Amino acid sequence: MKKLYFIALSFFAVSNISNAQVFLTQSNHAPVAGDSYVMWQIDSTGVIPGAAGSSVVWNFTATPTRTTAPLTNSCSASTNTMYPAGAVARTSGTAAANYYTSTGTQLNFWGGNIKISIVNADYVFNTPANHAPYTMAFGSSATSTFVGSVTSGTNSGTISNGTSTVTADGQGTLNLPNRSFANALRINTYTGFNFSVPSFGANGSVKQEAWDYYSNLSVNGSTRLVPLFTILTNTVALTSPFPSTQTTTLVLINKDYEFVGIKENSSQVAGLNLFPNPANDNFSIVFVNENAVNLNLEITNSIGQTVKKENLPSSKGVVNHTFNVADLKAGVYFVKISVGEKSSIRKLTIQ
Repeated sequence: MKKLYFIALSFFAVSNISNAQVFLTQSNHAPVAGDSYVMWQIDSTGVIPGAAGSSVVWNFTATPTRTTAPLTNSCSASTNTMYPAGAVARTSGTAAANYYTSTGTQLNFWGGNIKISIVNADYVFNTPANHAPYTMAFGSSATSTFVGSVTSGTNSGTISNGTSTVTADGQGTLNLPNRSFANALRINTYTGFNFSVPSFGANGSVKQEAWDYYSNLSVNGSTRLVPLFTILTNTVALTSPFPSTQTTTLVLINKDYEFVGIKENSSQVAGLNLFPNPANDNFSIVFVNENAVNLNLEITNSIGQTVKKENLPSSKGVVNHTFNVADLKAGVYFVKISVGEKSSIRKLTIQ
């Protein structure tokens, strides 16, 4: 049985760009108000970050995705006066915000919200943790130390022995279901600190560590780079009044990772329909040709190699064309369908 995932799109030189090294800069990486992307939760069982180093292969192809558990990552101008003026608040799903500022040389993390036992608290650093030394590429790293404060309602305390390290510790191939990314970059970020809230009698520590996997390809022509895959662990340990340790692991995959690096025209083909779906050796498309212009079809594989091209004359009105794909091997394909200045994106499974 062969499988082909069929997508109609304007092709965007995937093969060349995917082989370029990833560089994170303030302009393509630092959170700005208006940023938004969606991550899906996936089963974290057995998922580990994998090795560090160069020419690494990270294989997450068998990771089951929970498409019913989307987390929207969105950024807005901060209105929380505990954090610096001009900070950007970044939220994930319904979780409370983390707060950032940035310069041309680094991404500054100022703290955020965390749940300590059954208490929600804001933690604020007096000086920021450097969460990205720009320009960041494989081998880049930075270490920060900080102190600060923790607040929960009318109760307050202190943060001490704060340490943060960020390292671009891996470069290699990232394998996700139905798509691979050459020269992916992994960023490992650790932040840890001790806290004390005398009015609660609460003392303990917080440790957060994330592994974010990036490609230099963006979604629909955007200049912003966002993680394609993330592993996040959070450990809160109470030493008093009731000693306990709680560790949570969250694994996320970018909802649009299959379309990364593919630019679609803003003007779409009118009335486009694709059937049958799933299909076997043939599929058909129906669309409305508004100006009797030719239909161009280009199919590429998941690494950007063109495997089929067709240019067909079309009359004005409702048009139906059938295409044979029996010669294509099983795998993931991207297809450009354009009619004049218009194009659209569709997906088809061929069995």
